[in-house]
Amino acid sequence: MNLQFRLNLLITTLFISILLAGAVLVIHNARNALAEETESTAQLTLQLLELAFIQTSPEDQAMHQFELMQRIKEFGKVRHLHVEILHGEGLEPFPTDISAVHKSDAPDWFVNMVAPSSIVLRQSILVPGMPASELVIRPDPADEITEAWKEARSLIGLLLIFFLIAMIFVYVIIGRSLKPISAIIQGLDDIEQGDYQSRLQSVQLPELDKITQKFNAMAGVLEQSREQNRYLTQQTLAIQEEERRHLARELHDEMGQSISAIKAVASSINQRTDDVKIKTNVTTITDISNRIYDVVRGMMRRLHPVILDELGLIPALNDVIDDWNTHHENTFCHFEVEGDLDKLVTLSKEVSITIFRLVQECLNNVAKHANAEDVYIRLKKEETQLKLSIKDNGQGFDIKQNTSGLGLLGMRERVEALNGQYESRSEPGKGVSIEVRLTLRHADNKDDFS
Repeated sequence: MNLQFRLNLLITTLFISILLAGAVLVIHNARNALAEETESTAQLTLQLLELAFIQTSPEDQAMHQFELMQRIKEFGKVRHLHVEILHGEGLEPFPTDISAVHKSDAPDWFVNMVAPSSIVLRQSILVPGMPASELVIRPDPADEITEAWKEARSLIGLLLIFFLIAMIFVYVIIGRSLKPISAIIQGLDDIEQGDYQSRLQSVQLPELDKITQKFNAMAGVLEQSREQNRYLTQQTLAIQEEERRHLARELHDEMGQSISAIKAVASSINQRTDDVKIKTNVTTITDISNRIYDVVRGMMRRLHPVILDELGLIPALNDVIDDWNTHHENTFCHFEVEGDLDKLVTLSKEVSITIFRLVQECLNNVAKHANAEDVYIRLKKEETQLKLSIKDNGQGFDIKQNTSGLGLLGMRERVEALNGQYESRSEPGKGVSIEVRLTLRHADNKDDFS
């Protein structure tokens, strides 16, 4: 439930409460007015009739009362009142033309809510020579209820129109006022996805405009920090690779020469003696020297592949993949290259060593964790990008929960240091998929990309 919906719901509830309170007040006032008017009308009518019977002389009273009753009997439709004459011992209704109770035009629910309590006024009539009679007056509020309904309907309709207009106005105003919040949320999502170049436009509301300014300042700081981190990462990796290259060269020059010298001395001793024991020791020394040389050669290859500098990326990848397949009988790595191979050979040192290290790290992870049967490595040269895809059919893992792996983090840092795109996907039982994209820029007057 978002803020806009909650505000609209709150204001709608408030307006509905006001509308209901107004309707209740109108009905209450109409009920009280009807009760007072019908009662006063009935009382006034009774008093006038009493006065009509009293204001006659005794000798004319009988004749006057008789004529008055005849006139009452001949009443037509009377508003607000229902008049009835009862006479005789049981006070039976006397046949007259007195009007029946009117029916209001208002709906039944309104009539039930505003109709006053039943009022019955009685007046005994004694006429000489006639049986005892009684005049019964009952208020008939039908016409009053109809008038009250028309007034209440107009007032409630006015309140309803005001309610609808106010709701539309409030909905539009709140919608426009809170519209920048959606942009702020989208901007935060962009920041979460790593798009630190996202910026928000200024808004009219001072509070939200201050938030947008702070957001833009934060995004600027994050973008600057990321660029600094990229630069530091790139420099750190460059220094690391340079140290590895230097160490590999030292191992090649110093250790290689030393091992070669040991083998040369052993060979010289072997040629100068006929002692079987000495020859056996010489053979042992030679075998140990060969094993040391193989170990050193493997260390040099892992530290810095000389073939990468001499022949380029593709031969270096073929060499490391062939060597990996040789030492892992249960898993086979498939390697495929698409695009202009000549251009791929002449990639810059940064891109070449990055691709090489990514493949090397992925193969190490497969050997340690994947338990896979096949690994597929695909290197594709597109127009302005170099795309590397690495997939395996191993056991995989939940990538959302496993965030502590330094291998994946190190690969991401290498790619982002070159302003590349890195994406890894994995699910338990579905292997691991890694996709890398590096943008290539042609160097001036050189067959080089960076």
